[in-house]
Amino acid sequence: MIEASLNYLRDGDDALVTVLIGGVLLLASPLLIPAFAVLGYVVRVLRRTADGDDEPPVFDAWGELLVDGLKAFAVTFVYSLLPLAIVVGAGALSLGAFVVVPGGESVGAGTVAVGLIVLVGGLLALLVSLVGLYVTPAAIAAVADSGKVGDGFALGTLWGVVSKRAYATGWLTAAVVTLAGALAVGVLSVVPVLGTIAGVFVQFYALVAAAAILGWTWADVRPVTERTSESEPSERPAV
Repeated sequence: MIEASLNYLRDGDDALVTVLIGGVLLLASPLLIPAFAVLGYVVRVLRRTADGDDEPPVFDAWGELLVDGLKAFAVTFVYSLLPLAIVVGAGALSLGAFVVVPGGESVGAGTVAVGLIVLVGGLLALLVSLVGLYVTPAAIAAVADSGKVGDGFALGTLWGVVSKRAYATGWLTAAVVTLAGALAVGVLSVVPVLGTIAGVFVQFYALVAAAAILGWTWADVRPVTERTSESEPSERPAV
């Protein structure tokens, strides 16, 4: 699957143009709108590969692209909020421990309490972050499939997906491709300016390859819905 994902963009008719546009958009991603466009492209890749179409999409219909990107951003943002909330809560409890247990001999007890709160809060935030990283691709794929943001938070349905071995395998494979891309970006960044710019295009290529893997995985693990049943052939063999 890794080899197929690395050939996904290269085998397209407009591979060079797509990589150039995607890299430029990533370079301009601090402006947000270009970042939404890249996310929208990722959603298109997910949708196409999940539906069995291995022809890479092109950057067109920019309005729809941005809408898809905004939906993916909303899902990613919400799943990242819980770890942040845990960190903020741990900080508030730590401050409260100092206020409730002030001065004198009780300072030591307050310090221990703060340390425990910070440790437990940090570990919990790390665990929730890892869960979020694992679930978020499935949530984005669900939104790409139906077009409804709410499907990205249908936890009962998503659990039926992320608990499958096929999803875990696909997720790990996509993670390997993403990490390999990040490693290549790090190596290229050794070269000032030009290496950093080249790394952005490699990052886009790796991102699309990972999205293709997740799309192929989603085709195998997606929940049965009205949309998927409608995509099945209407004619069935006579018995």
